[in-house]
Amino acid sequence: MTECLLNIDLGELPEEDEQLYTLAHVANIACGGHAGDDASMRRALEACSRHGTRAGAHPSYEDREGFGRKALDVTPEVMRGQMAAQCSRLARLASGLGVPVRYAKPHGALYHSANASPALARAVVDGVVEALGRGITFIGPGTGALRDAAREVGLAYAREGFADRGTRPDGSLIPRGQPGAVLTDPALARENTVRLATGGTVDTLCVHGDTPGAVEMAREVRATLDALALPAEPLGDGALRLVLPEGLERRATREALCALPRVVDAVITEEHACVYFDPAAPPEEPRLALARLLRIPPPVDERPPTTIRVRYDGPDLAGVAERAGLPVEEVARLHAAREYSVRCVGFLPGFAYLGEVDPRIAVPRLPTPRTRVPALAVGIAGGRTGVYPFASPGGWNLIGTALDFTAFTPEQGAVLRLGDRVRFERVD
Repeated sequence: MTECLLNIDLGELPEEDEQLYTLAHVANIACGGHAGDDASMRRALEACSRHGTRAGAHPSYEDREGFGRKALDVTPEVMRGQMAAQCSRLARLASGLGVPVRYAKPHGALYHSANASPALARAVVDGVVEALGRGITFIGPGTGALRDAAREVGLAYAREGFADRGTRPDGSLIPRGQPGAVLTDPALARENTVRLATGGTVDTLCVHGDTPGAVEMAREVRATLDALALPAEPLGDGALRLVLPEGLERRATREALCALPRVVDAVITEEHACVYFDPAAPPEEPRLALARLLRIPPPVDERPPTTIRVRYDGPDLAGVAERAGLPVEEVARLHAAREYSVRCVGFLPGFAYLGEVDPRIAVPRLPTPRTRVPALAVGIAGGRTGVYPFASPGGWNLIGTALDFTAFTPEQGAVLRLGDRVRFERVD
């Protein structure tokens, strides 16, 4: 599936939680019609700038008393002027702050009224274009007059679904004020997100910033969307390879994937997770198992790091120093100065890839691998370092020898596991 964006209606409340801007891909900023003034718009735009959130205009019927939730009798000519005025007000402030306004979405009753009236829809779109130009993306319902009007003038169009709203059996929204119209349970929002984002009918999902518990709701929706956006490809009939984001804790990732029903095993590599299963009984969407990890930071590992004593006597130490333009002593000091973490385990049993090496001593693999590297040789390859558990061929730059260290035992398997912390202690 293509990436589905989270848009959040913002700039509507006086004490808005800024976390919402860290979670939104797009912030629909109230620009004076139903809520908002210069001060609130400026705050919202500044938050967009701080967090890299894309800014959008959120114009409405001019109905501050009713919060734009009641359809008003407004002619298309007047509506076009109101849209242009509201969006121009936001655009002026945005220009002063250097924040581009790239999206637009009508608010509340206008969203629904305009989508049912071609004349009103064209007035809304024309007013938005007058203020913001044709380089924006218009957000609106999947079908109807708004989509048609936006396409008539050549605007990009994003079909929207609502993660925090209940729907009728025909897919239409339950009107506000009726039971089930507004969802406050993040689990229900997650179900909505999966159904809509995987159904191929929406390009963006909305969470309303004024919904009770909006931060938790948005965090659940964003984590689910981020998980579903992870690239995945089949490896034959019984395996699936997922691309993992850099910040995902690898040990917890493997545990979450292995805990899925019908998953036989999961292998974590530098950039991927390979999920293995019986081809006759594949698991449900494995990426959703990672949503919790994307939503909740991994716990702090309070165990002390494993310390490996090293004598820096490797045959490539001088070459690494020469390439780095540093004395040999400094290469050894920099290598031992860092705390590393186990990024993956392979290509030999117990061979832990440790990162990150200080960039000053990161060097590529040897152009021609050695036919034999001695056991317990300490090497560097790119941004990784590690200890060879057994004698084997290998192309890493050898800078030292580990002392009194066992990387693999038949009883325990690999001594160093995903996520373990490691330090090297220099021994002369």
